[in-house]
Amino acid sequence: MSYLERHLLPLILSINPTKVESYIDACLGWEPENSVQSIRIQFGNKIEEFWNQVISDAKNAENLIAENNMIMVGKDERQLDHLFEYRVGENVYKLYLESKCNLNFDSEKDKASNAKIKAVLATMEDATGAYFCPVVDAVPHKWQVKYTNKGMKIIGVSDMMKMIDCPFTIEEYFTFMREVVGPILAEKRYG
Repeated sequence: MSYLERHLLPLILSINPTKVESYIDACLGWEPENSVQSIRIQFGNKIEEFWNQVISDAKNAENLIAENNMIMVGKDERQLDHLFEYRVGENVYKLYLESKCNLNFDSEKDKASNAKIKAVLATMEDATGAYFCPVVDAVPHKWQVKYTNKGMKIIGVSDMMKMIDCPFTIEEYFTFMREVVGPILAEKRYG
């Protein structure tokens, strides 16, 4: 059994879509259907959980939030998506990542997410921060430019895999997403 089958598949199978509650649908006599948005939200949470497992299992990394993913920022407690140290040769780097599957979120959410990253980083002396998009191999140029112009960095799966020792390849990951995860979630969507 592969790493992806052992660690990602159970998370995907645990996704339970909610039914859409719509007065429009009721008025039109339509049957309630599964919410695609609920599937996407749960997928985002599960893929974040999966990548924390990958970080924990990487030989050259230490997951700094394996036991507790909360941090005090001023008077507020904030949840961290990914915080880890990784080694390249003799050098050790500390990286805080906010996981984002949708790169095109509205400007208000954009500002709040950027502010969160900056506030979290202000509490740490030696960390850098970025967004991590776990659903793209390489982040398209237009999104790199958008985030860079806002003073933020964004990385994709290939960037993550250059930093940490992953127990699977990029090809295995995206093939598994298309051939295993996609059909399972399509069944949950229409099932």
